[in-house]
Amino acid sequence: MPVLGLVVVLEDARAETRADVAARLAARAELSGLSLGEAAAHRWPAVLEGGSAREIESRVELLRTLPGVAGVDVVYADFEDLLARPPAAVSSELHGEG
Repeated sequence: MPVLGLVVVLEDARAETRADVAARLAARAELSGLSLGEAAAHRWPAVLEGGSAREIESRVELLRTLPGVAGVDVVYADFEDLLARPPAAVSSELHGEG
């Protein structure tokens, strides 16, 4: 299962912004594999896990589009489980085939 270490960059450091973003995250079933750390100013560490490589990519894109989020930095990516699979299976998953 892919695992990403992220820094969610908020538009500002206000507690209201963090609360609004947290509420939006909780309401999105697509982001059920997201765990948030403790925010430091306008940066919020997070871990996103589960799903295929394409699902992870679409979840990161969803995060980037949420109101109150200025950006998402991927600081760590573990796709080790993909290395154990046949190359053709990984290629078809990454390219949306099959």
